[in-house]
Amino acid sequence: MKNDRVYELLVAKMQEMTVVPPQTLGPLTFAYKRIVPYLKFAPWRSTVTFSFLLSVFLYFLLGSTVVKIASLLQFGF
Repeated sequence: MKNDRVYELLVAKMQEMTVVPPQTLGPLTFAYKRIVPYLKFAPWRSTVTFSFLLSVFLYFLLGSTVVKIASLLQFGF
């Protein structure tokens, strides 16, 4: 196996070290760092809360049309 070129290339690749700079979101980095721990700890609770708030907002924005849209989407799928 010492003369196998593919094996040598694989070993060399595994020994490489890649330096990745930290990712930033510009002015949103602070908010991202505050929100992500909650999403990692309780993703379902966050999703349900966000969905509820979005549905209430849409109901105030569109009124009873939201119910008609939901019925249409359920009928179509």
